[in-house]
Amino acid sequence: MPDHVHMIFQPGLKEEDKEGNPVFWPLSDIFHSIKSFSAKEVNKLEKTTGILWQDERFDRYIRSDRDLEEKFRYVCGNPWAAGIVDEQTAYRWLWTQDIEAVQPYVAPASLPYAPAAGQVARQNGPVARSTQPEAGSVSQISGAFAFRLYDEQGFPLDLTELMARERGLTVDVAGFNALMEEQKARARAAQKKTVIELSQIETKTPTRFLGYDALETPARVLEVVGLKDKTAVVLDTSTCYAEMGGQLGDTGELTGSGQLWRVVNTQKSGNTWLHILETGSQKSEDGSQNVDAPVVGSTVTLTVEKARRDAIQRHHTVTHLLHWALHEVVSKEASQKGSFVGPDKLTFDFNSAALTPAQVADIERLVNERIVENAGVSWSEVPHADVKSRKDVMQFFGDKYGDTVRVVQIGGGANKLDGYSMELCGGTHTRATGEIGLFRIVGENAIAAGVRRIEAVAGLTAFDAMRLDRELIRTVAGKLSSPIHELEKKIEALVAHQRELEKSLKAAAQREAAGTAKTLLASAENVNGTPSIIANIAGADGDTLQTIADALKGSGFKGVVVLGGAANGVVALLAAVTPEFTAKVQAGKIIQQIAPIVGGKGGGKPDNARGGGKDASKLDAALAKVKELFV
Repeated sequence: MPDHVHMIFQPGLKEEDKEGNPVFWPLSDIFHSIKSFSAKEVNKLEKTTGILWQDERFDRYIRSDRDLEEKFRYVCGNPWAAGIVDEQTAYRWLWTQDIEAVQPYVAPASLPYAPAAGQVARQNGPVARSTQPEAGSVSQISGAFAFRLYDEQGFPLDLTELMARERGLTVDVAGFNALMEEQKARARAAQKKTVIELSQIETKTPTRFLGYDALETPARVLEVVGLKDKTAVVLDTSTCYAEMGGQLGDTGELTGSGQLWRVVNTQKSGNTWLHILETGSQKSEDGSQNVDAPVVGSTVTLTVEKARRDAIQRHHTVTHLLHWALHEVVSKEASQKGSFVGPDKLTFDFNSAALTPAQVADIERLVNERIVENAGVSWSEVPHADVKSRKDVMQFFGDKYGDTVRVVQIGGGANKLDGYSMELCGGTHTRATGEIGLFRIVGENAIAAGVRRIEAVAGLTAFDAMRLDRELIRTVAGKLSSPIHELEKKIEALVAHQRELEKSLKAAAQREAAGTAKTLLASAENVNGTPSIIANIAGADGDTLQTIADALKGSGFKGVVVLGGAANGVVALLAAVTPEFTAKVQAGKIIQQIAPIVGGKGGGKPDNARGGGKDASKLDAALAKVKELFV
C-alpha cells in the first residue's frame, strides 16, 4: 500500500451519476459502516449466532481502532480473500498518488507528501513499496492533509500518526488542531443562526430539582440546544433554581472532564430546566479555550453561585415579610399584583391608594423587627385541598396549582402551618429571618391606576443604600456649611429665600413684558383686514414670549400676535389669536407652517400655540411667512 493514497471503491453493482460517470465510494465510509455494527446486528445480518471473532469468516468486522489498522492492511493486501472484491472481476481499488483524482489539479509543489518508490496507479493487486521515504522526499504530513483525512474520510488523527511513524514520517499536529478549531468556530457560528423558542424545547425526562437542600450535584447531560444566540444545557438533575414566580434564575458552573462552563442563567420550559452558558466562558483546567458545551450523555458537576443565591433568598423571604406588613399597616385588602426578586433588589406590586410617609416608615420598621426576632423559615408540601380554603395561607387565585403545593411559613413551629406569614410559593428562602440582615424601602410609586409598587433592598445591599444616603447628607451639609442636626432648618431658610427671589424676578419680567407690549402696540399693522403684531424679540425664550403675549392681551389688543425669539441657539415661536379672528386665522396652523422653516415643529389650539427650532438664522424668514397665511 502506498504511504499516502486516496482509496475509493466501486461497488459490485455499478452506480452512475446523472452524467453517466461511474460512482466510487471512499473506503473509509465502508470501514465506518462496518465499525458501527454491533454483534447482534452482524449475527442478524449473516443469520448466525455465537461470538463473531471465533469464526474466521468475520475477520473483516472491526471492533476497535487497533482492529481498524489490522483489517485495513489485510483488506488492502488481500481484497479477494477479504470478500470485498469478486475473484472473477478486476480489482477495483484505485491507488493513486495524484490528488487530481479526487479534486481539481494541484501543482506538485503543494502536495502534502512526495512521490516514493512503487507509488503508481494499479488495478490488479497490491503494490510492493519501501517503508522508508526516499532521499529528497518530505518528512512530514501536512496538517491540512491529515485534517482532510479526518474531516472528509473519517480517518482518526492517531491512526494517521501511527501509520506515518511506521514510514519514518511525522504529522503536523499543530496545523491539524488549528483547522479543527476553525471548524468548531464555523459550527458555533452556524449554531447561533438557529433560533429555538423555549416552547420548542421538549425532553422526555423532566429535570429533578434538588436546589432547596443542596447547591451542588452530579448530573447527566440530556441535551444541548441553541437558544437564539446562546447555548443551553438540559440536565437530568439540577440545583439551580429556574426563573419563575418573579424570582430570577440561578447562575453557577458546570465542570467535567477537566473542563468548566459558566452558567449565566437558568430558565424553565415545561418541566425542563435550561442552563444557559456564557458565550466564550468555557475553559479547561490549563486555562485554554474549550468547546461550547459538554457532550450529551456525559456526567458533569453543577455548582450554584452561593453568594448570589443567598442574596436572592434574602430578598425573597423579606418579600413575604413585606406582604405581611402591608396587611398589618395598610389593609388586608392590599393584595399582591406582581413581584420581582433578584440579588440586588425586590419590587412588590399591590392594589392600594398611595402610601403616606408614615405608613412607609411603619412598614419598614415592622419588617426589621421581624428580622431581629430571627424567626424560623420552613416549607412543606401538602395537598392543595388541605389549604385552599384557609384565609391565613396567602395564595393567588389567578395562579394554577397542582394537587400538591408548597407552603412557605415564617414563625410558628417548623412545618406546622401555624406561622404569622404563610404563602404558597416555589421559590428559595433563608432558613431564618435573621439571615436577611437589614431591610430598607427605597421607593414607592404608582405604576397603573390603583396599583402601587414598592422597591426595596435587603442585606448588604440595604447597608450600602444606607451608607450612600449618609454620605449624601454629609456632602450636602458640607456645601451648606451646616451641622447635620441643623441641616433641615438651613434648607428651609434657603427654600424660603429662593421663593422670594422668584417672586421678584417674575414681577420684574412682567414689568419688562409690559414695556415691550407697549412698544409692539405702537407698531401693530393691518394685514388683509386683520390687526397683527409680528415681531422678533431678541434673546427671548418661550416663557418670555408668552408673558409678552399675555401683556398684549391684557392691554386690550384684539387680533393676531406672532412672536419669535432665539436664546442659546434655540428658536422659540408663539402665536396668539383673539376669539374675534379664530374663524379667519388659527394660531396652531400658523405655527405648523412656520416652525419647519427654522428646522423645528410645533402646534396648539386655534387661540394659542407654541413651537421651536434650531436654525436661528431663518427666524426672520419664518416671521415673514406669516403674512402670506392670512386669507
